[in-house]
Amino acid sequence: MFTGLIRARAKLLRKGTGRRGSLVMVLERPKDWSEVRLGDSIAIHGTCLTVTSLDENAMHFEATEETRKRCRFDTIQTGSLLHVERAMCLGDRIDGHLVTGHVDSLAKVVEISQVQGGQRWRFEPEEVSLLPMLAPRGSVALDGVSLTIVDGGQKSFSVVLVPETLEATELGRLKVNDLVHIEVDLLARYVAHQIGFTGERRDSGGIDLEMLKRQGLV
Repeated sequence: MFTGLIRARAKLLRKGTGRRGSLVMVLERPKDWSEVRLGDSIAIHGTCLTVTSLDENAMHFEATEETRKRCRFDTIQTGSLLHVERAMCLGDRIDGHLVTGHVDSLAKVVEISQVQGGQRWRFEPEEVSLLPMLAPRGSVALDGVSLTIVDGGQKSFSVVLVPETLEATELGRLKVNDLVHIEVDLLARYVAHQIGFTGERRDSGGIDLEMLKRQGLV
């Protein structure tokens, strides 16, 4: 489990093909990550991967074929800086929100505009089924960065990136039509699953307090 608060970035040193269609990635090891061990879980651009090999200067990871289909690692060039976050410990402060590192889909940057205090970025998820889980003032992880949703719609949602976030992450390097990893809020995912499993749909009355009570969610 992670928080989506990015405190480190690591350079992608090289990529290669691994076993059964997997992608092997070698990342530069941050200087203050001396406690990283073989088998640790690291979120790389929001994707939870396991350290498979380790030395003083580099960390090795292997993304399965399924992960490659859902993520954009194949298109990221060597030399790029990637967001990296170590798994949180029980008792740690959660300055972002609970992020599992299980990427749901990709989302495309469709608009960037200047607003008071920062930049407003609008995204369109490739999987439109995620949109009901992207509630205004809720949380979303984009390339592993915890952000607050400003608004949502039938095709897109938006967030505001403040100068501190643009400086501390690689999001500011993106441009219109670029893709990012998206992970919806954990609670929203489980509520949507429960509603779908029991046959309750938005087009059959919508989500309201009475429906949540019927499902035992409140």
